[in-house]
Amino acid sequence: MTTSTPASMPCGPSCAAPSLPPVLVGALMRHHRTRAGLSQSQAGHIIESSASRISALETARTMLPVASAHALLNAYGAPAHDIRQALTLLAHPDHQHRIDRFAPSPAWVDALIVGSRSVHVYTAEPASLSLLSPATSSTPGAIGRRPAVPGRCRMVLLVSESLLTLARDRDPATAHLSHLVHLAESGVVSVHLVPGQLAAPAPLLVEYTYTARGWTGSVTDRLRRRIFVAHHRDGAPSSVGNGGAATAERELMQQAALTARPLQWSIHQLRQAARAQQQGTAVDGPRPAFSPPPSSPGTRTRGTA
Repeated sequence: MTTSTPASMPCGPSCAAPSLPPVLVGALMRHHRTRAGLSQSQAGHIIESSASRISALETARTMLPVASAHALLNAYGAPAHDIRQALTLLAHPDHQHRIDRFAPSPAWVDALIVGSRSVHVYTAEPASLSLLSPATSSTPGAIGRRPAVPGRCRMVLLVSESLLTLARDRDPATAHLSHLVHLAESGVVSVHLVPGQLAAPAPLLVEYTYTARGWTGSVTDRLRRRIFVAHHRDGAPSSVGNGGAATAERELMQQAALTARPLQWSIHQLRQAARAQQQGTAVDGPRPAFSPPPSSPGTRTRGTA
C-alpha cells in the first residue's frame, strides 16, 4: 500500500463511524497475527496487555497507540514496508473518514476480506475484477503455535449487464468470464447482474463490513463499520471512505443491490455468454425483459441502512 498524507474529513461530536486509520491498521495487525499463528492472548503478552485489548485494537474499538502497533507488527514478522505504511496512517490523529491516496497491496486486501462479515463488489468493467485479490491463507510463521484460520466472508459481485454485450462482441475484457461463472456455480461468490450502468466513482467499488471474528455488536453498529474502497485503473491510488464521507458510494451500492437480478437468472445469462464467447457466436436469443420488483425473493442481495 502506498499513502501520502491523508486528508482529514471533519465530523461532528456525535459521529458513530470509526476513524479509518485505526480500522485499516487494526485489520492489518489481525492479518499478520493470524498468519504468524498467534492467539490474541499470546499477542497481549508482547505489549503486556490482555487478549480483550488486542481484540479491541484489531477492531478499532479503542485507541490504537502508534507504539503498540509498531511493537505488534514487528513481533508478527510483518514486512518493513507494511509497518512503515501502517505508522504513516496512524501519524495523523484526527478523526478521518476519507483517504484519497490509498493503494492497498494484496496483504491489505486479504486483511479486509478475511476480517469482514461481507464484501460487496460493484463493477461495470469486468477486467477491473482482477484488482480484487482473493484472500489466501498461509502456513504459520516460526513464532506461531497454530495454523492461521481464515474467517468466513460472504462475497457478492454485482456486475453490470453490459458484460453480456461485451462477451457477445468477444471483447478481451471478458476473457476470464468462464472463470467467473465457475466461481458462481461453485458458490465461492454470489454473482448478480445489474441492469444498466450506474455512475460509479471508479471501475471497481468494494464495500467491506469489517467486524473481525467474534463481533457482538448490533446490526446498526455493524453497518457503521462499512468501508468503501474505489479502485482506479492502471494502478492509480484508490480512495477509501466510511461514515458520512462515503455517502455517495453507499447509495450507489444500495442501488446496485436493490436492482440486482436473481442469482440463478444471472448465472444462466453469464453461462450463455461464456459459451457464446468460447464458440464465437452470439448469445442465444434475446435477453428477456425481466425486472422483478425489489421485494421479490433473490432480488435484493442485502438489506439497506
